[in-house]
Amino acid sequence: MANVIRLDGDLANYNAQLVNSVSDDLPSPAAVSQVDGPSQGAAAAEFIGHLRTRAQELAAEVAAVQEYVRKNAQALTTAVATLRERDELSATEAAQTTSLIETASAPVAGASATGGAAGVRGALGVPQ
Repeated sequence: MANVIRLDGDLANYNAQLVNSVSDDLPSPAAVSQVDGPSQGAAAAEFIGHLRTRAQELAAEVAAVQEYVRKNAQALTTAVATLRERDELSATEAAQTTSLIETASAPVAGASATGGAAGVRGALGVPQ
């Protein structure tokens, strides 16, 4: 007995068209390149540029918050003391908040190069 393999001509043509249409959508060999490492290729450079832009924006926001706290440190400390006197804030919460205000209002020159805006910039290699 012989086995017969039969293929419908319309089905074969349809499958051939599918293969051809998919191959038409593929990028040209010139557009395809092998990328070795994290910093090669246009897509990687664009992504890193996007990260740097966002890091700079975040660093600016962090600096603005730090400046606000520095300018208002006395008022914030007074508010914490008032809340503590009214028993609206526990002694532990008041101490933590006061410590946070003191840390945030410390002069920039004495600040760590790994925290705040400097830390954001440093994490992504953005110049200080």
